[in-house]
Order: sequence, then C-alpha cells, then structure tokens
Amino acid sequence: MSSARERSQRPLVRLFGALSIEDGERSLGPGDLGGTRPKQVLEILLAARGHRVPTDRLAELLWGDERPQNAAGSLQTFVSVLRRHLATDAGRGRELIVTEPEAYRFATDLIALDLDCFDHLLERSAREATSRARAALEHALDLVRGEVLEDEPYTTWALDLRGSYQGRILGARLDAADAALAELDFAAALAHAEQAAALDRFSERAHRSQMLALYALGRTHEALACYRNYRKRLDDELGLEPTAETRALEAAVIRQEDVRSLLPRPIRGEHANADGHALRLVGRHAELDMLEAGIRQGLADGLTLIQIEGETGLGKTRLLDELHGQLDSVRVGRATCSLLERHLPYVPLATALREALADVELDTERLPALSQILPELGLGAPRSEVEEIEVLEALVALVAKHGPIVLLLDDLHCADPRTLAALGYLRRRGTGLSGALVTTTRPTSSSPGAPYRLAADVRVRLEPLSHAELAPLGIPDLHASTGGEPRLLAEALTNGHAASPSATLNEALLAQCRAEGDWAYRVLVASSVLEQPFEPAPLAELLDVDEAELVEELERLCERRILRVDGFRFRFRYDLVRQVLLESISPARQRLLQQRLDQPSSIVSEAG
Repeated sequence: MSSARERSQRPLVRLFGALSIEDGERSLGPGDLGGTRPKQVLEILLAARGHRVPTDRLAELLWGDERPQNAAGSLQTFVSVLRRHLATDAGRGRELIVTEPEAYRFATDLIALDLDCFDHLLERSAREATSRARAALEHALDLVRGEVLEDEPYTTWALDLRGSYQGRILGARLDAADAALAELDFAAALAHAEQAAALDRFSERAHRSQMLALYALGRTHEALACYRNYRKRLDDELGLEPTAETRALEAAVIRQEDVRSLLPRPIRGEHANADGHALRLVGRHAELDMLEAGIRQGLADGLTLIQIEGETGLGKTRLLDELHGQLDSVRVGRATCSLLERHLPYVPLATALREALADVELDTERLPALSQILPELGLGAPRSEVEEIEVLEALVALVAKHGPIVLLLDDLHCADPRTLAALGYLRRRGTGLSGALVTTTRPTSSSPGAPYRLAADVRVRLEPLSHAELAPLGIPDLHASTGGEPRLLAEALTNGHAASPSATLNEALLAQCRAEGDWAYRVLVASSVLEQPFEPAPLAELLDVDEAELVEELERLCERRILRVDGFRFRFRYDLVRQVLLESISPARQRLLQQRLDQPSSIVSEAG
C-alpha cells in the first residue's frame, strides 16, 4: 500500500468470503500476507473491530494449550511480517497495526471494512421507507460474497464472527423479501425468500414469504406444495407443526383470497409505524432550532456549513429527515456517503447536486470543469486535464448562479477526500453565496487530525433524549427502558410500550452484543441474570474469573455504551438490552446460573 495514496483513500478489506484487501491496483489475498500465522493474526485483529487484543488472548487463539515458549516473540515476528506485506512504507504499517502495552490493535478507522458497510446499510434500512429500505438491504446483500472468513473454516474467532453474521444475513434476506412483496415485485421476493429458506431450512417466515410470492405469481399449486413440504419437514425432523399464522396463509391460498389483502403494507412516509402512521419527531426541538437558524444565516449572510455529530442510533439521519421536510423555496439535494465509494471522487456531492438541480440545464461550455464532478456532462467530449482549483471555482460559480441551495450529506465520515475538500472550499468562498451545507458524522470526527472534521459554522452534538423530553408522551418508565436512545424509543412507540421487542430488533441487539466477542458476550449474558446495578465480585465468582480482569472488560463495555457505571457498581445502559439477553437464555440455564449465584464462593470454585 503506497504511503501517499493511503492517506487520501482507505483500502477496502473484505471478510465476506476469503480475506481480501484491495488498495487501488494492488490486491492481497489469504496467501499474500507472509504465511498462515500472520494471516490469522490479522483476522483476529480485524474481528476485534478496532479494539485492543491482549497478546495472551492472541496466543490462546493461535495455539491453545500448545503455545511455544516465546509466544510473545513469535507474535512480534508475525506482526512485523504483516506490516511489511500490508504497506511498503514501514511507518504506514505501524499506523495500521498499532502496538499497545501487551496488546495489538488494528486501526480500522484507516480502512473500509465490508462488515461495517453491511452493518451500516442494515441499520439504515430499519429507519427508511420501504423503497429506500429495500435498496439498502439489497446493497448490503450484494456485499455478501460467501461465509465470513471462508479460508478459516474451524478457528474459534472465525466461527464466532461467522455465526453472528449468518443471523444478520438471514434477517436481511427476510426483510428484503417483505419489502419486495410490499412493492409488488414478486419475482424478486421469491428469490430472496428461497435464499433465506436455503440459509435456514426451518425458518417459518422464509417459507411464508415463499408461499406468498408463488401465490402472487399465479403459481398456486407450487405455493401449496411449498407448505406441504415444509409441514412434512417440521413433523419428520422436529416433531412440530407450522404456526397458526402459516396455517392461516395456507387456508387463504386454498380459498383463493385476494392476494393484495395478504401482502405486507409498504411504508410510504419517511417514518411510519406498522399501521402506516407517521412517527413524529420526539424531542430535539433545540437541535432543530439550531439547524434552522444556521440555514437562515446561510441564506441571508453567506453559505454556512453545519455539522450534526452523534453516535450510531442517536437520530442524526432522522433529524436530517425532519429538516429536509421543512425546507421550501430553496433547492435541496441529499446524499449518503459510503465507504465502498470512497475511492471515487465527488460521488456524494454529485448525487446531492443532481437532486438539487434536477430542473436546471447546466451550461457546460461556460463551466467545462464541472464535468469532473458530474461526469455525464463530459460524455462524448475530448478528455482534457483540469486543475482542481478550476473544478472548485466552477462549483462556486454553479452555487452562485442557482442558489439558494441546501445540500444534505449523511455519514460524512465515509466521504471521499475530494468531496471533503470541495465542502471546505465552498465554505471558505461562501461570502456572497446563498445556501447551506448540512452534514452528519460520528463523534470520532472530534479526534485530532481526522480528515472529515470540517471547520463548521454550526456544530450540533446529539446525546440520548432526556427524561424531560420523553415526559410529554405520558408513557411510564419509557426513559428507563430505552435510555432515551431514539432507535429503542421508535421500537417502543411502534410496537406498544408493553410489548416485547420485535424479532428484528431482538436479532439486532443480540448481534450487537455478540459482535463484542465471545468473552464479552459471556459477561453480558451472565450480567443480565443479576439484579441491577450489580457488583463485579459476584459476577466474577459466577464466571470463575479474576475480578480485576472482569472489571477491565466491564469498563470497556461501558465505553461501548452497552453498560454504564452506577457508583461502584455497573448496570445495563438500556433495560431493553438486558431484557433481550435474559430472554435469550433458556429457563434451565437461568436456573443453573441462579444456583451458582446462591452457592458459597468455595463451592463455585470447586465446581469450576
């Protein structure tokens, strides 16, 4: 990986299928990393998703009980080999694989990881209208080239990661099938449903979607055959019968009911609940006022750059949606930045400009440099070299001529360097321009030197909603159960506060916990059994581990916003997460854990 180019664009690392790394024209596969052990070290570090991995843990995963005498020295050798293969520049290699006290960490903020893109697209799909949700789901599924880390079929770290993504891929297939049914694209729905059924032969939802798609396509006999085959499989292999919902669908097919009455209803608004009613924005009045004031300032006194910062799930995109709906009498363009497009210049900026200027015929003769941002303007014309400053000045002239313009750019932390440079230049040249640039990004942009932390005129930082902001809803204990996190709040309002979380949210929360690693997941499951808040000591006895080591992990889970500190004790940040974890434990295992809690420590130690 050449040093100059690495700093302007991130390499793409794929863990779906066999491990691969793409950096411009350079590609690395499992056999290009200096041997099996260095490759395995890289995979373990990548699976940790940017978190430090202690050298003892690395040694345990690599060798188990057969570790060499000088395991630390061997690990140092593997890391040195990796750095040489990942980057021709030694300094860049040390930036990618960071040495910490008795640990190593891969700097995932310097790469584009396909698993992160997949997770982001799934999260986006959960808050979008049906058409956009389907597009996000299908984009996510396009990233799936095979099982995660296919080149490591048996290793512990690969199995754990692979298992968590098998459930997510299945959920994405099922959601994509439902979205396609809602949009009356029955052939696509059938394809998604068949692939979901192949992933899980006993998935009732997959077989219902398959039946419904076949029936909608006029293939009634095949729909009924699908039901009979599934019922026989359940009976033969599990001794079960289909649920009432599936039996009711079979009866509806036999009665030849109108297929439209059986299809899922599309969500047409940006935010709607299961009944099709829009979910209003809760709280955020002060933040919305700041955004509106910033835009008014930009329209009157010169272009402003506004940045919305917040952790994933705190409602950055939802706030952008609300703002978009309130903008009138101005040209508005919107785009979402993607890590997979980060090697292409100006893509999100071009997307937003096309929407804002959809009714404008652009003068390419006066501003030929615009074809560098909007390539379609230069089709058929002889290719010529253009200085970047000419491109930026053409952009300024475009905004000056067709303003007022407001551009909304979501996920700026995924933007390409040329888009970032263009936004910064527009702001500096904003005097006399009428408009605003509104962006969203994660708070990691606050780290010094982060390339996507632009000098903003207005910066809006989002935190979880307060108890006072939720009080007008009149729902008891809503803040206690959701922690004020908008994603959990929307679930509670959609499904009814007293109802259990939806299966989709259940899977998402469990997957989020599993993604923290096998040890962390074990800690979280055991913690869910304890009365909240809990002391570390009884949890350490329950898990038969060193209390100091456990406290370190609990503090890390606090940093990950899954737990929080409560005096000298710990508790789940969101009761809903604890509830989902607790319900994932079988009654027999719950009883076993409770019995261990009730035993004296000496007995527990003997049992371990």
